[in-house]
Amino acid sequence: MRAFNKYYFFLVFTTFIWGINFHVTQVALQYTSAMLTGTYRYTLGALLLVFIMYFRKPTSKDIKAAFSKWKSIVFVGVVGAFVYNILFLEGMKYTSAFNGVLIIGLTPLNTALISIPMLGQRLNLRQVIAMMFGFLGILFVLSKGDINVITNLSFSKGDIYILCANLSFSFGNVYIKKYLGGFAPLWLTTLVTVVACVCFIGFSVFFEDFIFPTETEYLAALFFMGALSTALCGAFWFISIKEIGAETSALFMNLVPVFGASASFILGEEIVTPQLFGGLLVITGLLINSVKIRSKKPVLEH
Repeated sequence: MRAFNKYYFFLVFTTFIWGINFHVTQVALQYTSAMLTGTYRYTLGALLLVFIMYFRKPTSKDIKAAFSKWKSIVFVGVVGAFVYNILFLEGMKYTSAFNGVLIIGLTPLNTALISIPMLGQRLNLRQVIAMMFGFLGILFVLSKGDINVITNLSFSKGDIYILCANLSFSFGNVYIKKYLGGFAPLWLTTLVTVVACVCFIGFSVFFEDFIFPTETEYLAALFFMGALSTALCGAFWFISIKEIGAETSALFMNLVPVFGASASFILGEEIVTPQLFGGLLVITGLLINSVKIRSKKPVLEH
């Protein structure tokens, strides 16, 4: 019973960190560009994950699988991690953490839609109802209840970036389920993170002037994003999946928007009533859908 409780703690801690990460990201973006922020985050995260794998030693089967599937691993690293994080970081420069965390909270529903053509899955009534809740919720969050915003399609640039990031993230998860299902979760996460790290460094070398702020606030935010959100929580998430199962672990993903939205209140971010109602609809949709949308394959980290 003691070990069982430990893994539940791992899951709660992980979703808490991923929810808070939206607010921490906005702090980091005050000091460096989206590209440099992602570069420093993924460099730290990749180094720590490689360090973890040094002690957990991938098996010869894992290594052979990595060589045979290297194209798919690179694809997921680019689309599901690098592109996702660029869009996410750019979006967080122009929207609120509250909006961001709720839009990303639609990941299970978007993943289900993408799974229809890619995996040949069919939606049942429960999933359709859940998606209706999610769609209505996202309209309330983005428009703040203003019908003119909806009719004129005048959503903020940041909201559109976050939505595109969400689609990239969801597509990456479905791709993993279809083409990389046999990989050990922590091993695959390490490889994908390393690929994303290389992409960030490569683009930064050509398009960015390297600066590294030494302010305590920035260093703390960087440590939070790289060490906690990427490396530690990635390890906790996949260890928990192995020990208590993917289906039980997947239920905890619904806590990400809850923790993120709660942090918005605590930090004093202005939230209007229609956004609260929209958030409630999104979370309700996730809860309705969570029984059926249970991934048995790895999910990329926030």
